[in-house]
Amino acid sequence: MSKIINLNTLRKLSNSKKTIGLCHGVFDVVHYGHLRHLIEAKKKVEVLVISITSDKFVNKAPHLPINNHNSRAKFLSHLKFIDYIYINNHETSENVIKNLKPKIYFKGSDYKKKDITGNLKKEIKTLKINNGKFFITNVPLMSSTKISNNLFIDWSPEKKKILSQFSKNGTYNKILNYFESIKNVEIDIIGEPIIDEYVFGDMVGLTSKDPAISLVKKYKKIIPGGSIAIAKVLSKFVKKVNFYTYGSQKILNKFVKNYKNIKIMSLSEKLIIQNKTRYLNSNRFEKVMQITNIFKNDIKDNFNKKIFNKFKKSVSKYLIICDYGIDLFDENTIKLIERIKKKKFINVQTNSLNYGFNLFSKYKNYSYMCLDENEWKLGFNSYDDIMDKIKALSKRKKIPLCITRGKNGSSLIYKNTKCSSPSFIDKTIDTTGCGDVYFAVTSLMIIANAEKKLIPFVGNCYAGLHGLVFGNETITDKNRFIKYIKSILNF
Repeated sequence: MSKIINLNTLRKLSNSKKTIGLCHGVFDVVHYGHLRHLIEAKKKVEVLVISITSDKFVNKAPHLPINNHNSRAKFLSHLKFIDYIYINNHETSENVIKNLKPKIYFKGSDYKKKDITGNLKKEIKTLKINNGKFFITNVPLMSSTKISNNLFIDWSPEKKKILSQFSKNGTYNKILNYFESIKNVEIDIIGEPIIDEYVFGDMVGLTSKDPAISLVKKYKKIIPGGSIAIAKVLSKFVKKVNFYTYGSQKILNKFVKNYKNIKIMSLSEKLIIQNKTRYLNSNRFEKVMQITNIFKNDIKDNFNKKIFNKFKKSVSKYLIICDYGIDLFDENTIKLIERIKKKKFINVQTNSLNYGFNLFSKYKNYSYMCLDENEWKLGFNSYDDIMDKIKALSKRKKIPLCITRGKNGSSLIYKNTKCSSPSFIDKTIDTTGCGDVYFAVTSLMIIANAEKKLIPFVGNCYAGLHGLVFGNETITDKNRFIKYIKSILNF
């Protein structure tokens, strides 16, 4: 009889008169610490059940788990002191506790520390409802993630060096404290909304008469992007986001319906939201073509005044400006915004529609700016190495500036100091929106007055996770991000 059981068998065990204990975890790379933990648990119960987290819900890092859940379950089944193994297809063990009703729920001594995700609190609550007891085994700390990072992941020498350095000086706790310090912050954001339409299809080659690619449409996705995505990222970390934009209030509300701390305000329903349609090969998820629908909006003076009056009434000390060069930030709007007494964080993007015409140089008053390398070069009117020019600008403005380079990482320049970090996720699904979320998260680090050397590192980590989904379909939440930081710094 197999020790690996299904949900029905798990429920039947709850009727047993024997004392049942439960251990829950990933159990990816099983080590001596795991064995001691499980043996100590078995001594206190008659039946020991292990629930392991399925691959889908192992949120430590993209490169984990090393072994899939079936392999992990089979390995544990060979240990004589384990009676049953259940593969749990949920984020927490709450459902297992409800169905099994164990007398004791065991965790290792590492759970004496702070419950970062809040999952353990939920599990213990469910345990008490079902008359179970919580017990921490007295086993020395040992990390399977650390073993995986050192033995199974092919980090480059540069990445190894940075991770090793950061892991030794309390970097994880510092980052945790930075985000904790801004959890009650209120932020204003103004920017142009963009709707990204993804059309997936099968490539069938060239058409018979023309040199055109033929794509058989299968399905499509509508995903809000631009400033909407940035507002969503900010909302994951702060108390309230006041989002000023334009377009149909009804449509905009739908885009943020699951984000209760975003207050979205359309300053003009007459202005039309921009739309981008991307055609992709559904087999390889490669972009075949992009079509941008241009709606030229005529912004009136009363629209600009409305913006100014709204910001004057806001209590927020911070203003995030998302300028995609579409139609919102004309000369009059920028003049009014510059009069607003808030710390301003600016992202000025160039694209195929405004290449060379939407430059950061049109802004004079700001506290932080984040651009990719080409955007900086266009602004300085130079394709040579512009690092000296960025340093000079930072020194003159007395503010930090960020330069992003995609898979090549990023750098933060503050006066004469340059702090760089590589990207830690090499394979991405889609880079759409990665620059946006990098800007959002690094802006939060600036607000938290974080150490400069940590800012590009944190930005790269968050942008890397974002690149694992299509466009802005899923916004990485705070807990998922923190768990990832913790995992790669376990070195």
